[in-house]
Amino acid sequence: MARLHPVLRLQDYERLLRRRRLWVSGPVVLEEKLDGALLVAYEGRIYTGAGRRAPGWMVRALEETGADPWGAVGLLLYIELYGRCLTPGGYHRGDPECYRAALVDAARPPASAGVLWEAVLQARVLEPWERLAAAEEAGMESPRAVALYAERPPEPGEMLRWLDMFPGREGYVMKLYAVHGHRLPPEHGAKLRGVLEVKVRQANRGSRLQA
Repeated sequence: MARLHPVLRLQDYERLLRRRRLWVSGPVVLEEKLDGALLVAYEGRIYTGAGRRAPGWMVRALEETGADPWGAVGLLLYIELYGRCLTPGGYHRGDPECYRAALVDAARPPASAGVLWEAVLQARVLEPWERLAAAEEAGMESPRAVALYAERPPEPGEMLRWLDMFPGREGYVMKLYAVHGHRLPPEHGAKLRGVLEVKVRQANRGSRLQA
């Protein structure tokens, strides 16, 4: 997972379930997983998901999309840069645009946060409607989302079936927000961030069948 953006793999989520570390009751948000590269915008600088300064070509590509990360004032932005020219798995090969930018998460660091790592560790992730507003302010897209309701933690087999709702995409990211009534574990910073995120890929279907 990206160091600055803790999104669990399906097998990590299964371990949480086995240890009974999650209590779910409320909305479950599924967002399409875009096939590109993660960028993080904070205090006038653009970083990769690994926490390094983004290379110049990525910064220029982001500018080409027309996005203005600094339009969303005081926020830490998690941006997926993708499109015909940046699609490792080939899912966006037919896109008309060379580069596109989508705001996949946004967080509000406390005023006391200083450097990037402090901001990441202390920032509370915005709930979906707030992030939609931030995306509009920053001139970015928002991933397509589906909302379901659950009274128990979704099982992995069930989550694989939900892939049918995202044809032609790499998969989806399941998001469980504390504000929706879920009790999140401290692992992976979920309790502090206010959200637990799990990525489910089309490729998980094949690996599951082989297991």
